[in-house]
Amino acid sequence: MPIKFGTEGWRAVMADTFTFANVRIVTQAIAETLKGTRPNRLVVGYDTRFLSAEFARAVAEVLAGNGFQVVVSKTSVPTCAVSRYVVAKRLPTGIMVTASHNPPTYNGIKVKAAYGGSATGDAVAAIERRIGKTPPKRSDRGITQDDLMGLYLGGLRKFINLPAIRRWGGRVVVDSMHGTGGRIIEQLVLGGRCRVRTLRGEPDAWFGGQAPEPIASHLGPLRSALQRGADVGIANDGDADRIGVIAPGGRWLNPGQVMCVLATHLVKSRQASGAIVKTVSNTMMIDRMTEALGLRLLEVPVGFKHVAKLMLEDDILIGGEESGGIGVKGYMPERDGILNGLLVLEAMAMQRTSLTALMADLERRYGRWAYGRQDLHLSLPQVDALFARLQRGGPTHVAGVPVARVNTLDGFKFIGRDDSWLLYRRSGTEPIVRIYAETPRPARLPALLAQGVRVAKA
Repeated sequence: MPIKFGTEGWRAVMADTFTFANVRIVTQAIAETLKGTRPNRLVVGYDTRFLSAEFARAVAEVLAGNGFQVVVSKTSVPTCAVSRYVVAKRLPTGIMVTASHNPPTYNGIKVKAAYGGSATGDAVAAIERRIGKTPPKRSDRGITQDDLMGLYLGGLRKFINLPAIRRWGGRVVVDSMHGTGGRIIEQLVLGGRCRVRTLRGEPDAWFGGQAPEPIASHLGPLRSALQRGADVGIANDGDADRIGVIAPGGRWLNPGQVMCVLATHLVKSRQASGAIVKTVSNTMMIDRMTEALGLRLLEVPVGFKHVAKLMLEDDILIGGEESGGIGVKGYMPERDGILNGLLVLEAMAMQRTSLTALMADLERRYGRWAYGRQDLHLSLPQVDALFARLQRGGPTHVAGVPVARVNTLDGFKFIGRDDSWLLYRRSGTEPIVRIYAETPRPARLPALLAQGVRVAKA
């Protein structure tokens, strides 16, 4: 299988495509792309996955072999700790060894640019063009270690109103899913009335045998813990750049709803302004909220790199994707699940209300949207045949209403007259076709998803 970067770096199954030999080949291509940049210093971080520390060392040795001074994290860290270190130290690039939310058998490499966000499409294309062109060079000279967490925690303390959270008497459960989020939120809010309990805070290379993705079906332990009494549940993925939220009663908030909570908080409590960015797979609630707030809405393909690009070019208040990555103005053009979890707590603390009340107000204003996603493992010929059929036509009705328009920004999105929609797109990180669906009539969601699967398998 060829080495190819997806929506967020390169990911592959360990011992299949993600091997030490291929990691060195990819790193050599990165080094050649960065040749001549100044300062001649780079940083490498890694997550809690099997052999991630060893893969990070292999990355560092190739970078050193190409003449770079390399700083390697002393411990596993959230991806955003690498981003913060790059920005604080004014480095040209940082590299993170992680497969983020992918299953435990995967590992990967993310490339962070000088601004702290994902490398641009052009930068990634330049790396891909150089893969395999030159044999990897290796050296163990010029490699040092540093603590990346100090600068990262300092950035969080500067941005978040931690005193307000500490004064708030809320009870919080955090599920770190055995990833790099660990007990960071719990430790940051110590010293006040707020009480935080952490689940699955210990590192586990296999994440308990489950993909560390903070989606509803993976958060049974968090939902059970909330039943024993708590105001909110916060979950983070394997490298802690994505967020999942569960409200009292066990209701999972999809990331678009979380984004609406945060955007409203930023406008109402912080008097912030700016445009809002959503990926094509995100909820229509964002569209209606943006219009009501009098802000501009920008839509981009799936992948946070597209959000980050606009955050660099425009005045963006908040931008996010349906998979739980959200970036906020004034921080970095980067998603950070820890930051967003703390912002949810800040919203509740500063507005002196519950998450249930915040969501009820949003739904009263913008509608109660039902959102779902189905992932299908299909062969490559089946995938090609599906998208060829969609190109020729596709469904004429969604959720029982006629299709009013088709959005081809990223895949095929069939939008009904009542703004119900069905989206088909290829995954950028796994051999999967993703089917997304949403309707303002919740009872129709199961049938809408079933329709999506039926069309895909026809």
